[in-house]
Amino acid sequence: MAKYANVEEYLGSIADERHRAKFKELLDWVQATWPQLVCEVKWNQPMFMDHGTFIIGFTALTNHVTVGSEPRAFEHAMPLIEQQHLKRGKKTFQIPYKRSDAWEVLEQIIEFTIADKRDVQTFWDQRRPGC
Repeated sequence: MAKYANVEEYLGSIADERHRAKFKELLDWVQATWPQLVCEVKWNQPMFMDHGTFIIGFTALTNHVTVGSEPRAFEHAMPLIEQQHLKRGKKTFQIPYKRSDAWEVLEQIIEFTIADKRDVQTFWDQRRPGC
């Protein structure tokens, strides 16, 4: 069973009021910039989809937002992630709450993924990175 039924419940789970406001600002920015995207809570985190396929997901943590994207988009954005000195894992990267200037990386990932997955009909991309 899902931990959060909707985005409002997810936002309510963020204890720090400033972090909650910043996270909501991020979600609102994505929705305003790409109004065709649908935001739903899946796997206990807000995710944005386009025509039923995953575009990007966010997880609110104590000091940062963890961003999850498709491997192809992550690989595409890696130079900018490194240039901005953002901490990263194998498939995710972190944006500290105080770094809204790092949203440029999100814009690059979202634009790339929308274009790259325009013909993809599955939720997750089954193609290999670099193809």
